[in-house]
Amino acid sequence: MRSMKPKRAWTAFTLVLLLSPAAGWASRLFSDQVTGQVTATPISGKIEVDHRVYQVRPGSLADQALHEFAEGQRVDLVLDAPPRDQHAQVVKITLHTGS
Repeated sequence: MRSMKPKRAWTAFTLVLLLSPAAGWASRLFSDQVTGQVTATPISGKIEVDHRVYQVRPGSLADQALHEFAEGQRVDLVLDAPPRDQHAQVVKITLHTGS
């Protein structure tokens, strides 16, 4: 019986690591999302949703799209940290679709 070639062994080992649950959690780019109504006209670097002000990360997709939204619209904010983190920044803003 032939032993497994080293290249195939490394490939199998890498595949096992990539399929592990820890790899999925570690590769998450965005950790949290907030859905709510824009309660004030967005200004440069900030957006207020449900009477809470969120900082917008400079140069992000959110920063580029910030002025496309108006008071009263329902939006989804993607943050780079949990919403309760005072240093969380908005990295993406989209119009909310659904109920």
